[in-house]
Amino acid sequence: MSRIGAPDWLSRLALSPFVLPLLLLSTTAWFVLGNWFWPLLNPDEGRYVGVALEMLHAHEWGTPLLNGMPYFHKPPLFYWLTAASMAVFGENEFAVRLAPALAGLLMVGGLFVFVRRFVLPSRALVAAVILAATPLMFGAAHYANLDLLVAAMITSTILCGATAVLLLQQGESPTKWVLAMYLFAGLGFLAKGLIGFVLPGGVLLIWLLAERRFSAIPVLLRLSGILLFLLVVLPWLFLMQSRYPGFLHYYLVYQQFERFSQGGFNNVMPVWFYVAVLLASMLPWYRSGLSAIFTRHYWRPERDAGVRRLMWVWLLLILAFFSIPQSKLVGYILPVLPPLAFLFAEFYRGIFTGDRTTAAAQNTNLAEPDVAGRAQQRYFLGRVLACVALGIAGLVYLSVAHLPGSSRLVTAMDRAPQTMVGAHDRYYSLDNYPFDFRFYTGHNPDLYVVSDWNDPALSTKDNWQKELWDANNFGAPGSASHLLLPADFLRSVCVPVDYRRWLLADAKQMDNYPELKKLTPYFEEDRRRVYLVPAGQVLPFCASRPVPSAQ
Repeated sequence: MSRIGAPDWLSRLALSPFVLPLLLLSTTAWFVLGNWFWPLLNPDEGRYVGVALEMLHAHEWGTPLLNGMPYFHKPPLFYWLTAASMAVFGENEFAVRLAPALAGLLMVGGLFVFVRRFVLPSRALVAAVILAATPLMFGAAHYANLDLLVAAMITSTILCGATAVLLLQQGESPTKWVLAMYLFAGLGFLAKGLIGFVLPGGVLLIWLLAERRFSAIPVLLRLSGILLFLLVVLPWLFLMQSRYPGFLHYYLVYQQFERFSQGGFNNVMPVWFYVAVLLASMLPWYRSGLSAIFTRHYWRPERDAGVRRLMWVWLLLILAFFSIPQSKLVGYILPVLPPLAFLFAEFYRGIFTGDRTTAAAQNTNLAEPDVAGRAQQRYFLGRVLACVALGIAGLVYLSVAHLPGSSRLVTAMDRAPQTMVGAHDRYYSLDNYPFDFRFYTGHNPDLYVVSDWNDPALSTKDNWQKELWDANNFGAPGSASHLLLPADFLRSVCVPVDYRRWLLADAKQMDNYPELKKLTPYFEEDRRRVYLVPAGQVLPFCASRPVPSAQ
């Protein structure tokens, strides 16, 4: 007697009404696991968390702030979520890494619900587990920057739009899903800009054309949805333009278009970079049978063929889009992980009773189905456990590794943070900007950043100097005083004042300030240096300089 339809525990789990809550709970725990064990990683985590912290301290929920200046490299959604998280959970690493963790949870849950509804519950569970356990996804969920939030908004927009189309085909009303699509598209704009709605819109349009679902296009272009999108994105744009003339050109033209096409940026990678990243990140899920995608059998019409084509369009369009610019960061490619998880899940059909039954009905070669199914279950669960072990090993490494450059090392010394924090103290940073300094000092000091701000090549650079230079160009009151030329800095430290002055420097940058190299550091760690000039005192080299006028 054939036992193809015999139940097994994984199939029962996939069909259980408790599988979604269990999936969300376990994924949440997995994505926040140990995220408070290591300090913020500079520059990205320090930068984006620092902007959110400044907004929180200044009670300024409109303008992103970098060292007290308007910072418009990125829109505000991540900053809003992170500032809100710090307001609730405190100013700690757990709070600032919560937004990406929840964004990853939204991607996993959204993929599961979509695939369960339009394909199979078993396939949905496998795809969701692959997505959650993939090392690149796990790492992004523990990293406080914008990338996973953007990926979650793009994913949600695509899934809501596709749900509306498929429900329309089934004769159901798509209205709420069309509105949800536009809501997530608007949030995607507030997360990263134009790609937040252009990319998912392109995916859906190409999919509809490939599927010849021409009648669905006007359904997705619903006026109420477009108005909802504008209601989400326009208030912030108009508010910033009213406060800072020139904002719209800088943000929409320069940041969104010119930077995409220009060269001269950091992280220049070859066109095949993201292909290599994805091949490496999905390595745990490879198995025999993947070559089937090159056969006619793989592409023959099936009940879920439309969903499969959606996933391929999603994968290839976004992969091609991000492969065009010369500058490439690993996190940019996160939006293609959901379709990849689905496509890999298709090669684990035999681990569930329902999939084995379907395979038998299609005369697929499955000798000894229960034996083969149990072998595939062991194979799949072994890959999941390997990813879990790899993730935990990474967390342990970050928790015990010596991570130079973090301001937590400075403020964790025996005499700090109380000694380094004074209500009237002044802080100078020499040819460097420690983005995480505010976060770890526990208060909101302005840093006087010393560098060659008259460098004619500054406008063409892609570094922290360019970010501060751009912010200063928006003319925030008093912001110019926070950017000092080296000569002005050396004159200022030769004036006795009634407050302490802290000098933050990197050993390499000290070569540019030979007058300071003989000073004894107040704190020293690797290349990090902190010098203290007590109130009423000046630096020793000032004795050989003319006494400047009081500042």
